[in-house]
Amino acid sequence: MQTADKIFAYKVRAIDKRSIADSMFRIRPLPLNDELLSSWLIRTAYMHHSDPATFLNLYFPEYDYHLWDNDLDLYNQDSFINRLSQKTGYKKEIFYGMTLKSYEGWLSETIYYNNRNAFIMPIFRRKRNIRQHAQRVCPLCLKGDKQPYLRKKWRLFFSTACVKHKCFLIDKCPACGEPFVIHKRLYDGDFPHCRKCGFSFKNAEPEFISENSYGLKAIEKIYDILEKGMFEYENNYYYSFFFFYILNRFTNLIKGGYRKNLPVESGILENDELPVSNTPGIPFVMELDIKQQYVLFSALMRVFDNKDGIIRFCKDNRLTVKKLTKDLQYIPFWFSEIRDIMNKTKYSMNIIETQNAMIYLAKMGIKPNLKNLHKILGMSFAYK
Repeated sequence: MQTADKIFAYKVRAIDKRSIADSMFRIRPLPLNDELLSSWLIRTAYMHHSDPATFLNLYFPEYDYHLWDNDLDLYNQDSFINRLSQKTGYKKEIFYGMTLKSYEGWLSETIYYNNRNAFIMPIFRRKRNIRQHAQRVCPLCLKGDKQPYLRKKWRLFFSTACVKHKCFLIDKCPACGEPFVIHKRLYDGDFPHCRKCGFSFKNAEPEFISENSYGLKAIEKIYDILEKGMFEYENNYYYSFFFFYILNRFTNLIKGGYRKNLPVESGILENDELPVSNTPGIPFVMELDIKQQYVLFSALMRVFDNKDGIIRFCKDNRLTVKKLTKDLQYIPFWFSEIRDIMNKTKYSMNIIETQNAMIYLAKMGIKPNLKNLHKILGMSFAYK
């Protein structure tokens, strides 16, 4: 008769980490619409019944648990993206499309990894702990998702409300106030949830906004410009990053106190006022909470409704051309008309600006012909 020791005498083998590191993911979910790369990685880890940090260390041991020390939604190192492609069988362009780097040429001419980017909320870390409310969510979107996930546009400063559900986004736990750290969890709860108290974000009570609020229309307009990569001004079309470049300048003007007759939407902030900032070196929008940002972009989009609105705002605040164009590395052609009216001078395109436009078109894979130069510069060219 066999003893129990013989019957259950199994040799336990340790997992060969090298074999995992060289293998493909066992489960490879398809990316969802507008999903962040970090969200997809976390969902994939959970499907493997693994902690996100442990999961990435098993498949990418060469990073030694340091991948989550980075902002993975801005981290576009070719070697990492190529390895993801190998481990999933998906084209690397799919993963680049899930990063915030994909906004390059739309939101900004260049998206930087180690620098602050206009309109992208930065993640500041200290020993892997996030020190900034950088990730936002709509609880009603999460509740309606078959598989809850994080949207790419939720990392943008002007994403303050959900235009579909007409409610404010949230950037911290409603139960304990802890900042949302996406890759950390308290237990096997619903993704996403608070890593401190376990509260499921899809169960948060939404704060609704009046459907007639201009702020919602402003967000829709900004999204439309970003998605199309073009914006319309005075019956001409220009590349979207020229719009965001000037919009960012106007946020700095508001920070500097130029806010007379700013069309702030009533009913959102007490006294309908934005705070005054004196903090040097910090982008103004980073110092505002979600409601204040909502009011700011609502007001600015009213100013940007047309040329007259911009000129009226400049005159009401007695903005000089020097103040208006301070810190601008270049003046987009569509905005040069505003500057000329303020300066009472006539502007003509110089050869350097034309050459830079041609370089940009070539960089974006667009043929640098006269038709496309007209689109980007907003002027016609005559030649013999």
